[in-house]
Amino acid sequence: MAVTKIRGNQINTATQAVIDRLTFLDGESILRLPSGTTGQQPTGISVGTLRFNTTLDSAEIYVADADGAGNPGWTSVGGGGTSVGNDGLIRTNDTTLTESAIVGPSAGSEFTHGFCVGPLTVASGVTLTVETNGKLLILD
Repeated sequence: MAVTKIRGNQINTATQAVIDRLTFLDGESILRLPSGTTGQQPTGISVGTLRFNTTLDSAEIYVADADGAGNPGWTSVGGGGTSVGNDGLIRTNDTTLTESAIVGPSAGSEFTHGFCVGPLTVASGVTLTVETNGKLLILD
């Protein structure tokens, strides 16, 4: 007996497909991402996997270097950080660093220099490393 994988506009949930190109009907078409909480983030997946995180209220993508130290993981898509005002004109930052961070070339050339508006508190058990060839400017 043959298994029906597509019926009408429904695709069987067990169907896995590789698509070379996906074209939408018109400007009113949508692509709905799979969604779930941070606790439901899938594991053992490929870099480039995209989903909507309902806990963070934002899209996220699985990348090869999520933390600047070469470890794969989930990171927010777009936005470039928190901001307020029209078109995100005013960039904002928290006052407490809650995950260990490295500012310097060993984390990747794009992480060699950084800045934030302070004062900045480093939470207990968290390490902030500014390497010899790195620079962190805290505007206070």
